[in-house]
Amino acid sequence: MARLTWTQAWLALTTLASAQSSTSSNAADGLSATAGTPTATYATATVGGTQTTYSVAFTVPAAADIGPNILPNVKDPNAKQAQNLCPGYKASNAQRTENGLTATLHLAGAACNVYGTDIDTLSLVVDVQTAHRLRISIQPAYLDSSNASQYILPDNLVHLPEQGVVQPDTQDVDLQFSWTNEPTFAFAVLRKSTGDVLFDTTGSVLVYENQFIEFVSQLPENYNLYGMGERIHDLRLGNNFTATFYAADAGDPIDGNIYGNHPFYLDTRYFEVNASTGERTLVTTQNTTADANYESWSHGVYMRNSHGMEALMLPTNITWRTIGGSIDLYVFDGPTQDAVTKQYQFGAIGLPAMQQYFTFGFHQCRWGYKNWTMLEDVVNTYRAFNIPLETVWTDIDYMFQYRVSGISDVGSIRLRG
Repeated sequence: MARLTWTQAWLALTTLASAQSSTSSNAADGLSATAGTPTATYATATVGGTQTTYSVAFTVPAAADIGPNILPNVKDPNAKQAQNLCPGYKASNAQRTENGLTATLHLAGAACNVYGTDIDTLSLVVDVQTAHRLRISIQPAYLDSSNASQYILPDNLVHLPEQGVVQPDTQDVDLQFSWTNEPTFAFAVLRKSTGDVLFDTTGSVLVYENQFIEFVSQLPENYNLYGMGERIHDLRLGNNFTATFYAADAGDPIDGNIYGNHPFYLDTRYFEVNASTGERTLVTTQNTTADANYESWSHGVYMRNSHGMEALMLPTNITWRTIGGSIDLYVFDGPTQDAVTKQYQFGAIGLPAMQQYFTFGFHQCRWGYKNWTMLEDVVNTYRAFNIPLETVWTDIDYMFQYRVSGISDVGSIRLRG
């Protein structure tokens, strides 16, 4: 059964109001309905010679079920697969810059237009921003006041990491960017010290439409990804999981999106080190031994995008999809887990705000207040039992219309959610 859009729901409600204020008859049943109040429809019937009036229950018309199929394409076996239908891009006019390179991307074939309209020309910018952070930006080449807000995320909404002063040719930079046009444009980010490929889109195509973007990064077998908050899930995300990035005002759905939106993951890889040669071999199974020499290396990836987004963690890759914005990727080289976290916080998003003074007090919070009286009863009960209370959290907007009498000893009332 298709769900109603807001417009269809409104039409259903107006249909209900119209039906409740009209007069109808049904000769076959011997019933006649008379105009009733705006909230009910009445009919009369003769039963055993006695005329009886009763309320006629409203039935939602069949037309109210008309709506689009909203089955997510990740759960629809018949959904169009962009990787199979879209041509990808070809890079041209590649030029070195002080901190990286720029290039122009053109569609490599006929537009596929699977979930929108393909953007013909894109702009690629790669910057080594610090000794530990690499930025990869892909956005439409032609932006003006008519479309810039659709693709560019303002710095005042989500912090834009600033360009550092480290030059890309210094020995301190352990990240290396490479790209190819065979068969279509793809890129990779390597760790120079180990030769490990941290991010790799080879073997896939870039899909960039006005309301759908998709790109794929290959991953080693049995990879270890952490992060992608906020949700209730195992610490290790696993390779059969879809993370949805769309902040929802929901407290405890398992594996579902909750309040926060953090499109960032930490990838930890383990290597067996040959004691005599120092050669590293990636460990992708649990077949380890106690006497072997192992090392762990971690890196992080941050996708700066505030549109509805999902990351499909599949057995061999991670597939990123978003319904808007641009590709604004940041790779952090770590190489330890705590170093990745610090690079992400200090260099990309900033540290958490200092906790406000009022938050250190005693708080009370719940859902479901139906009116002001219910809230007042809760506060009075705290008072009756001499339980400290500085802040009450509630979810009813109209409780904040300057009515504070009776609970003036409560420090604050705050909106929840």
